[in-house]
Amino acid sequence: MLRMIGFFAGTLLLLHLLRGVPVVGAVFQIPLIGFFLAAAVLSVGLSKGSAYLLQRRRFHATVRNLEAVESPHNQGKLGTLLLSQGRAREALGYLERATAGDPDSLEWRFALGAARLGARDPEGAVAVLDAVAAEDEEYRYGAVQLRLAEARLGAGDAAGSLEALERFERNHGPSPESAYRRGLAHRAAGDPEAARAALDEVGRLASRAASFQRAEARRWSWRAAWARLLPSR
Repeated sequence: MLRMIGFFAGTLLLLHLLRGVPVVGAVFQIPLIGFFLAAAVLSVGLSKGSAYLLQRRRFHATVRNLEAVESPHNQGKLGTLLLSQGRAREALGYLERATAGDPDSLEWRFALGAARLGARDPEGAVAVLDAVAAEDEEYRYGAVQLRLAEARLGAGDAAGSLEALERFERNHGPSPESAYRRGLAHRAAGDPEAARAALDEVGRLASRAASFQRAEARRWSWRAAWARLLPSR
C-alpha cells in the first residue's frame, strides 16, 4: 500500500516537472493521458535504476570474492573485470601482480597491455603487447595486433602501427576497426591520400558486417566520419 502511494506521489511530482519541459511538456498537459505517460516514464526509470543497482551489487560481490584470495588467477580476473568496466588505472595494479605471479599467462599480459593503453601509457603497452604478439601473433583472433597498432601509434610509431595492421589484415582481411586505424596511421605518417582512402573504406566494410557485428561496425563508421573532418597534419 505504501509503495503504491509512493508511486502515485512520484508520478504527480514527475508530471509537474515534465509539464515544464519545452515542446514535449504540452503532451503532459492533457488530462489523464499526461498522468499515464508520466507513470510510464517513472516506471521505466525505476526499472532501469533497480537493474543498475542490482548490477552494481553483483559487481561489488564479485570483487570481494576475488580479493579474498590473492592468487595470480584472482588478481588477473579482478584486473580484467575492472578493465571491462572502463577502469583501466584501477586494473593496472591487479594485472601487474597477476603477470608477476604467472608470467607465462598470455591472458594477463594482454590485459595488462590493454590496461596500460587505457591508462594513456602507450609505450608501456607496446612493451607488453610486443611480447605477447611475438609468442602468438593471432592471440584473441588477432586482437593483439589491433591493440599493438593502437599502442604503437600512440607512442609515435606510425610505421610500426601499419606493420601490425598489415599482419592483422593478412590473416583476417580488413575490418572496420583495422581500416580506421590504418587511416590514422597513414595520416600520422604524412600520407593524406592513403589516410582518406582507408577512412572511406570503413563505411563500406561496416555495411557488409554480419548482423551481430553491426553495432560495433557503426561505431567505427562514425569515428571514421569524424576523423575525415579533422585537418591532416
